[in-house]
Amino acid sequence: MRRPDLGVPRDLGRILDEAFALLRVYAGTLLPIALGVVVPVNLVVAGFGLGQLTGSPVWDGAASIAIGVLLVAVAIKLGMDSKDLLIGRAAGSEVQQLIREEIESQPGVDALLELRTMHMGPDSLIVAARVALNDEMGADQAEDLADEIDSRLSEKLPLQLNVFIDPTQTRQTRQTRQAEAGRPPGLDTAGTRAAP
Repeated sequence: MRRPDLGVPRDLGRILDEAFALLRVYAGTLLPIALGVVVPVNLVVAGFGLGQLTGSPVWDGAASIAIGVLLVAVAIKLGMDSKDLLIGRAAGSEVQQLIREEIESQPGVDALLELRTMHMGPDSLIVAARVALNDEMGADQAEDLADEIDSRLSEKLPLQLNVFIDPTQTRQTRQTRQAEAGRPPGLDTAGTRAAP
């Protein structure tokens, strides 16, 4: 007998994993908001109740001051958390080191000349790397290498990545090729001074 489809997604585990990952990411933001709502309500009730029991308006005023201090503290905490999620911020040093090690460990990469990263949101990262490739590597191999770097980084980082690899010759390689071609180092193919 065939079981009826109850509309439950087959990959419920993946959906739950993503939900808990989001909860872990935003827990630092949700907790201060919850405290900023629940605690002031309790302070209002306590201040009003103590004022009614004792007949002194001091309790109501003290509760109002405590709520103000709490809201300022919550605002500072949320501001500090939001600063970490700003778009355009570079990746953290651990993430950059992982990216650097992954690129440099690839066969065919002689050197990582420059690495730039930029967050485009809390879960999205742009990686731009200028790499010196082995001189024997062809265009197809360089493209395969870029795809390999992209897939390896996507496996290791829990982010949506946009990886851009710029295969570049080092200055030493460029000068060696110019010398072999009979041009003085520092001149381009037209014989004019090349940009550094």
